[in-house]
Amino acid sequence: MFYFLMEQSVPMRGLKAALDRNRKGTHYSDRMHRILGVCQQCGILSHSERVNYRDGTSEVRRVDDVEPVGKVLVTPQYEKYGLFVNPRVLPRLKTMAPQFAYALNVPSTSVEVEGNVVYVRVAKARAAAGKALTFGDAWSIAPEIPVGSLLLGVDEDHRQLVLELVSPTNVHAAVIGMTASGKSTLMRTMALSAQRIGGAKVALFDPSLGFQPLSGHPSVWRGGLFSGAGDCEAGLDSLARSIGMGNSELTYVFVDEVPELVMQRPRIREHLARLAQAGRHAGIHLVLGAQHPLASDLGSTTLRNIPVRLVGRVSDRTAAYNAAGRGDSGAESLRGSGDFVVINGSAIRHFQAAIVPGDELESLAVHFPPRKARVPIRPRIGSRSVLVARRAPDADGLGGRPLDDIPFSVIEEIQKYVREQGKPPSSNWVYRLTRDMLPTGGYNRKKSRRAIEAAQQAMTGRHIGAQTAQ
Repeated sequence: MFYFLMEQSVPMRGLKAALDRNRKGTHYSDRMHRILGVCQQCGILSHSERVNYRDGTSEVRRVDDVEPVGKVLVTPQYEKYGLFVNPRVLPRLKTMAPQFAYALNVPSTSVEVEGNVVYVRVAKARAAAGKALTFGDAWSIAPEIPVGSLLLGVDEDHRQLVLELVSPTNVHAAVIGMTASGKSTLMRTMALSAQRIGGAKVALFDPSLGFQPLSGHPSVWRGGLFSGAGDCEAGLDSLARSIGMGNSELTYVFVDEVPELVMQRPRIREHLARLAQAGRHAGIHLVLGAQHPLASDLGSTTLRNIPVRLVGRVSDRTAAYNAAGRGDSGAESLRGSGDFVVINGSAIRHFQAAIVPGDELESLAVHFPPRKARVPIRPRIGSRSVLVARRAPDADGLGGRPLDDIPFSVIEEIQKYVREQGKPPSSNWVYRLTRDMLPTGGYNRKKSRRAIEAAQQAMTGRHIGAQTAQ
């Protein structure tokens, strides 16, 4: 188990018995007493009230403003000490994290309000941190994840945490965190969960090749990973142009290292803006990854269309505010290695991201060998871009109406297939190629055969029944 819960509610004199379940000392009770001692020294532990009775007598009673809940939540990276707090002293208590850190002799603490309980969060020593949470452990908690959701990991109550991207309040997500925060690890977990759940296409864009072990899966859009900046631009352009073409297939678009791609190809910013604004109407949902807040790279308008922020460790409080869109996320105090908060509007939740082990990635790469994506090619206007096939003369020797145009980009892809495989492709292969490449949809069997014939004729230099349009 990665989490354990101590739930007994006991008075102060019983804290030692309730909190020291490991029977190895007074660690938890000692820390709770120190926290309460800070509250007493700051004058918020209790106050006195005079109570008047009907018979005219009165007495002074002590009223506790801060009481221990009697349970400590222990996660792989933190200890959380629960307190019941009188609302009259809550504003003061929320500012006392430095005093608690000083009393506990730790670098820092944080004070968080969850429902009617206030928690003092204390980071565990690295040596005492639990083992990494694996993808299999998180998946096994509730294996029946519905289509439209992506696995994130587990929350602090050891409950499986998933992100329902098809919900109107979610739609798109941004994963932000500096080096060693676990950003790429979390995105791999989300992409692998989409492949395991099924029912959707998964588009992978990553110049750092972090998604490469997942790129051979049959669900991957256009058959592989987009890694070069130019290829990523062409792929995102194709997705943006597909909006409004009647294709509503559920598609997750994972784009890592967004600032680097935008710096190399500025038009990527326009394509992501289009996808963020209207992609959900075509079943397209973005998951963007970056090491720093994305406002300067995508613009504030685009960022407002990405409601979910998955924030890992960042450099400082300013970066935490820009990444989370709010000032109380505490992202600057996260520990890295999969320690994340998820923010959506006023909701914020702490969780541990699941990691896909290296041996599982190697097994995936063996079963589904990594591949490069088939990069869409847009016809070049004003150049040799379209091959036009014409009907054979009729009985009177007159030419018929020109048949539908076959883009030269389709001819090039078929020729590439013939060179690599040594034989012409099937009609079904041409259908899938044109379905992904052209906004008009895939070719039927007759037109696929005509495209194959035109490609073979162009390769052999024979242009019988065909001519090149200038």
